[in-house]
Amino acid sequence: MLVHYIKIAFRNIWKYKTQSLTGIFGLAFGLACLVPALYWMRYETTYDSSYPDADRLYRVYAMEKSSGKVSELVPIILSRKLSEQVPAVEAATVFMAESNNCKTETVPHISLRTLTTNNSFFGVFPQEFVSGDTQQPLLLLHNIVLTESIAIRLFGDVESAIGKQIQSTYYFFNPPYTVTAVVKDPPENTNLSFDALLNHDMLTGMLEMEEQFQWIQYASQVYVKFYPHTDTGRLGEELCDFISRSGGSENSDMGIMPITDVRHQLSSNIFTLNFIRLFVAAGILLLFSALFNFMNLYLDLFRQRIQEFRQRTVHGAKSRQLIRQMLFELSCSILLALLLGGGLVFLVRPTFSRLLDLTMDGSALITLFVGCGIGLMLLMLLIGLITFWRLGRLAMQPLSKEAKSGQPLLRRVAVTLQIAVSVVFIVAALVVMLQMHFVDRKEMGFDRAGIIQLYGLPPYMEGSLRTALIQGLEAIPQIENITTSNFEPLHNAKPEELISYVDWPGKSSDETAVFNMIPVDSRFADLFGLKIVAGEWWSDSYNGGMQKVVLNEEAIRVMGLSEPIGTIIRLSMDNVDLDIAGLETEAEYQVVGVVNDFHTLSLRSPILPTIFRESIPLNALIVTENILYLHVMPGQEQEVMQRIRTALSAIDPTFAELRLTTLDELYDNFNQSEQVGLKMFSVLATVCLLISLFGIYAVAAAAAQRRRKEIAIRKVMGAKAGDIVRMFFREYILQVIIAGAFALPLAYLVMSRWLVGYAYRTNIPWWLLAGVIVSVVAVVLFTVWGQVWKAGSSNPAEVVKTE
Repeated sequence: MLVHYIKIAFRNIWKYKTQSLTGIFGLAFGLACLVPALYWMRYETTYDSSYPDADRLYRVYAMEKSSGKVSELVPIILSRKLSEQVPAVEAATVFMAESNNCKTETVPHISLRTLTTNNSFFGVFPQEFVSGDTQQPLLLLHNIVLTESIAIRLFGDVESAIGKQIQSTYYFFNPPYTVTAVVKDPPENTNLSFDALLNHDMLTGMLEMEEQFQWIQYASQVYVKFYPHTDTGRLGEELCDFISRSGGSENSDMGIMPITDVRHQLSSNIFTLNFIRLFVAAGILLLFSALFNFMNLYLDLFRQRIQEFRQRTVHGAKSRQLIRQMLFELSCSILLALLLGGGLVFLVRPTFSRLLDLTMDGSALITLFVGCGIGLMLLMLLIGLITFWRLGRLAMQPLSKEAKSGQPLLRRVAVTLQIAVSVVFIVAALVVMLQMHFVDRKEMGFDRAGIIQLYGLPPYMEGSLRTALIQGLEAIPQIENITTSNFEPLHNAKPEELISYVDWPGKSSDETAVFNMIPVDSRFADLFGLKIVAGEWWSDSYNGGMQKVVLNEEAIRVMGLSEPIGTIIRLSMDNVDLDIAGLETEAEYQVVGVVNDFHTLSLRSPILPTIFRESIPLNALIVTENILYLHVMPGQEQEVMQRIRTALSAIDPTFAELRLTTLDELYDNFNQSEQVGLKMFSVLATVCLLISLFGIYAVAAAAAQRRRKEIAIRKVMGAKAGDIVRMFFREYILQVIIAGAFALPLAYLVMSRWLVGYAYRTNIPWWLLAGVIVSVVAVVLFTVWGQVWKAGSSNPAEVVKTE
């Protein structure tokens, strides 16, 4: 019996191949789009969830009361104070993340992502030890714990690494680090990605400072682990003023955040969580569109076989046997779709990995696919069971009792929903394209052409080495200008570069404003081609007198200065590097110039009021401005970058790790999420529209076959072929209009909310929405034209003879 059912199932799939293959391929494409999207969603929302008791791990952050500015970095003393004063805290740890250039006896240079911390780290974030001291590996100063991959890279194997020494070329004045343990590499989806854990005197020195100084050093990350069943919501409200009432700044509030939320609520990422959710929702819509199409086509296929089922009942078949046969045939088609979908998922896996810059684990992908496949199959079999029960009863009834009706309502609804989903995706892709076009044409306020960024200079560098670097770059003839700065194009300003303690003449006591502070040198404006609106850019270097600043137009507007040149403003900055370098963190500055507003951030963020201050001199030991910008003739960037790489290696081996990028590329990277979104929505729109069109074609063919009597009678009564064509066209045009009535407002609402994420954005024009509907109508009519014209041109006499 099973073999017999299999033969019947595949014989009918081939007999009705247009409908069957359309449904099978559509469902497979829907799964191939949804499963990678769900994997991405799970990947992004499970950051650091692999740690034991991850639900009890929280990140501590600070926020200014006056301005609302959020700081990821907090006072270093918070770790100890929370452990001592908050009973709900089971453990707490503090660390500082940085890149540390090092070397060994056999490896001349390696850049390590280092977390400077102590043994408290393992109480909050337990590690899987591979070798060495598992109890207190960071007990002594300059003890270092390596990850497994780094230990093998440096020393050949993990056992040989224990007791070996690593010399820092970043902190060249420090003694070597001693390897005490090796741990497993951290997972990819973690905010705590590291190559080494280090007990360094930079951290211990801060922890040994007097409390009043520890409270002002916003330079560390603090995590806490709460006891089980702690009401963290209520506790978070109670700890809001913990900093101010414990001896810290009166203007600072404290917050706690689950570790799994840090990725998308505290850090800056290319893809926002809303974008990921939008893509998952799009995948679900596409799958449901494919599901509607599949069930619509197959239910129509079974209706066409009602005479076959009646013949079976004449030969003794029962209703339950017919239902069992239809469910089996449906199951075969679903399994074929799942097998094809699984192959497509692994076929598109490399493309998704490349677009999203993540490694998709094969076993996890299979597990997710199997779960989706089982759920989808159960849902479809349930729908089929309900429908087949009705068909089974219909097959048992006499022919005279069969209800005569036109095209079933369910089929109309299914086709309309497919068209609606297609319209949503088409509008989404077009709006993303419009926004990218707007971004590409938006005037940035300066000329990006010919500017190269050299990024990654260590802040601790001998003055002679830094001088040798500058001289080596100046020796390259194509380089016309060099400037040093802390300016880095980002989506959002770094919290440590935002200051709110700014006083100016006429400022009222209740005014609060956040300014972007960018340290630059005297050549910055010339290299970037900024327009001097008033005054001038300073030309002399830092000389210990009153420091000079230049403001942008937005800063002048915020301050309300009518005559800004010569105005004295007072700035207060909490910066340990400035303290060590001997520069004042609270001082008066003279405004010497005003420059035009230009985009230091992406178009997602508005132009901030910006203060350009004099950078630390090149001969200082500690320099916070570790970015160089080089100006060359436009078109020569790649050639010059190759010469720079050669020169860097000759000056110092550690410079080989420095990043060279054109400024055009940096700003283009801002649009990476939009470029990915455009590709994704274009694919979704194309796949969904094709599924809809194939479905409409199959439905049109079935409708023409089913309504051949009606068409013949109309023609006998005098209807022309054109009248028959117009009758069918009216039905499909009406369906597209109904689909557009639902889809266009939804698409407009969703994409308008997406555009709100940009401070500078395009509008959604009415002609785009109208054009989509007109285009979809044209494509649908073109799709069904052949079947409709064939039906309209048929000879009614042939129909009469066959019926």
